[in-house]
Order: sequence, then structure tokens, then C-alpha cells
Amino acid sequence: MAAVTSGINGIPIGEGKDKKEIFTATKVTPTKDSDGNTIYKMEIVQYDNQKGDGEKVIGTRNGDKITWNDKASDDIKGNANANKEINKTSKNQAKSVRDNITTSASEDRAFNKSNAKGNEGTESENDQGEPKMTYNEAANEINKPGGAGVPKPGTREKGFGVYVFPKSLRQGTDGQDFLKFDMMKYEPKDFNKDNFSFTERSTDINKRSIGSVILPIPGGIQDGQAVTWGESTMSPIDMAKANFALTTVLDGPGKGVEELGKMAQNVAGAFGDNQDALAAVIAGMAAGAGNMLTRTTGAIANPNMELLFGGPSLRTFSFQFQLAPRNKKEAKEVIQIIRFFKQGMAPIRTKSMLFMKSPHTFKLSYRNSKGDPHKYLNKFKECGLGSFGVNYAPNGNYSTFEDGVMTAYQVSMTFRELNPIYNDDYGNESVNGKLPAEIGF
Repeated sequence: MAAVTSGINGIPIGEGKDKKEIFTATKVTPTKDSDGNTIYKMEIVQYDNQKGDGEKVIGTRNGDKITWNDKASDDIKGNANANKEINKTSKNQAKSVRDNITTSASEDRAFNKSNAKGNEGTESENDQGEPKMTYNEAANEINKPGGAGVPKPGTREKGFGVYVFPKSLRQGTDGQDFLKFDMMKYEPKDFNKDNFSFTERSTDINKRSIGSVILPIPGGIQDGQAVTWGESTMSPIDMAKANFALTTVLDGPGKGVEELGKMAQNVAGAFGDNQDALAAVIAGMAAGAGNMLTRTTGAIANPNMELLFGGPSLRTFSFQFQLAPRNKKEAKEVIQIIRFFKQGMAPIRTKSMLFMKSPHTFKLSYRNSKGDPHKYLNKFKECGLGSFGVNYAPNGNYSTFEDGVMTAYQVSMTFRELNPIYNDDYGNESVNGKLPAEIGF
């Protein structure tokens, strides 16, 4: 494959009156080493301006090491900070063209090694070496064009359309409040290896929406929020064991034993003159009979019982709608709405049949007659549609129009939010020292 050159970036170098901006790009060329392994040559290209005039190669980069040639100026060669910034920018530039120059997982690994650690000792391309792929690289490999995560033909990932029932819902000067369902292509989270956490999903509904349905707000709407609290106990002996384990992990076994001795003295002092009680506790632990103290004295070690927070819970929402079309146009709309939810919630098979991908998700929102978010009803986080049921004869009798469409459909759906509700989701805005006059989540 031919070489690929990244976009051009400006990099400030120097300080004070000597400060200036240089413009560089990275040229990546696939080649082979002496053993026939694929490696990637990284060249630093400098330009006179952002437009790309005056192109010249000023050095080659092998991992973190840059070898400058005679075309590199002294203020670049001799400036450690400039070298650091050019190296950092070049790595990002190379990453930006990776998908244009690699065609397989083994080439991706070779590219990543060339870009990060250099080409020395590159593993053979026979896939016998130990694969080294990060969480995000694995996700990108599955989802890349032509990868194993490509959906099976016939999968609908966009173009679901917009549907309103009844058709007169938003007509008239008075208008009517409504519930809007925006369908969105499932967006996985990226793993942040620096702080061992996951990034947040995008909240730009307008950009992510692939279809929507608007229905009247049904009766009986409600929400409930819950967190987990549970009883927890920790006796003085438990505290000593926990402190011993922590000290051992942080400072080594020697410090752990020393700390255990101090804790034993403290516990003994807490028992005072009743040394027999302490002996009964220790004997019970040694014999695996934790109730030795109770058997011999009728007492128990103070459990220090407390109710402790155990974690958040995910909210669930259920809705039921009676869809009774009044004409042929509304009948068509009802059928499309049912299809919208059924296909949107269905899991996605990959073309390779090796994987199944998550169904599309939904963003729900109560809206007032003007189409603005309803301040006096709850908000929703992004949801998964867990169940969707259709009663084709809700009035107890099989009844159709002349074209075969049912005279009424009753649909029931249950959504569950993908993430819990946190305190910061509400924000800390105040109005005259009080909370805002809106429900929030």
C-alpha cells in the first residue's frame, strides 16, 4: 500500500520573542523488515504554512525517538520541549490515518507498535505472538468497516422516520402535551485506562436520533427512584483484621504484623479486667466457633451495626396506549409505529454471525403544547426498551376495517434507563436561594 500523510497541525515552539509556530504532518509508509514483518515508517514533514506550501521531510520517528536530518532547523533540534510536542503531535497524526493504511488486526498491532514503541523486535505476522490490544482497540477492530461487527444485511440502523398519532395531536391553537420517543443507534462507552472509568455517552439527541414517535401522554404516568441501603457490622476483631490486611498490602508483611500487635494491645485494653472475654473471642476464632464468647459469658462483641449505602438502582417506566385509527392514513401510521418499536428493540446480528450487537436505544421526553420539555413532569435518561406487547383485539372482539387493519391496537411497553440518577444530574442552580421550580429527574 502507498504512503499516507496526515493533516497539518500547528505547533508553538520557543519562548518570549523567539516563540513561533511551525506546521507539521506525519507521513506513514508501510514496509517490511529483514524478517519479512510489516512495519511502518514514520516521517516528520514540515511546511511553511497551514496550506502545505514548502513541504520538506525533516526527520524520522521510531516510537518516541526522532532522528533529525539536515533540513531540520537548530531551534527544533536543540529544543527539548519542541521535540516533546512534535513527538506527541506526530503520534496523534499517525493514529488519524491508521484506518486508511491497515486492513487487518495483525497490521493494526504492527502499526500501533511502530507508532508507540518503535519497530525493533516486531513480532512475526503469523499471529503466533501474544496479542496486545487495549479495550478501545478491540472495540474499534470489531466496529471498523469490514470488521467482524458489521451488521447483517437487512439491518436498519437509520431512517426509521417520524410518526405522530393521532395525526391531529399538535394541530390547533391550544395544542396538546405529548410524549416523544427518540430512537438512537446504541452508543457504547469508551474505557479510560488512566482513571479506570468509562466515558459518558453523547447527549446530543438531535444528532443521534434515527427516528421518532409522538403520542399523547397516557394516564397513570409515574416514576420512582430508589437506592440500596443495607445493614453492616464490624466488630473490634474485624477492624483489627482489616487494618492488618491494609497495612500488609501497603507496607509489607513486617509492618502488618507490627500493626496487628498494636491492635491486639488496644483491643485487650478495651476489654479491661475482663481478659477472659478476650481469650474466649480469640479461642472461638481459632476453633472456628465464633459464638464462644456468647456460650461462656452470654455476651457478644459489639457489632457496631450501621446502615450503609450499597449503590444506586435503575429506574423502570411502563406505558400503555390505545391506538384506534379513524381513517386510512392514521391506520398506516399506527402500523408503522408498531413496526418502529418492534424493529428498534430487536438485537442486531453481525454479518459474520460471530456476535450480536445491542439494539437501538430510546430517549423519552415529556413535552408541553409548544414542544418544549415539560418542567413539571420527570425527565428521562437514555433507555433500553425491555418489552413491547401488542393486543390486537383490545375491545374483546376481532374487528377489522375493509382493508384488514384492526379497528384498535393496544400497545404496552417497558423501558429501563441505562444509567442511574446521580445528585449532579439535577445541577446546583438556585433561584433566590431556593431550588428551581421544576421536577428534574
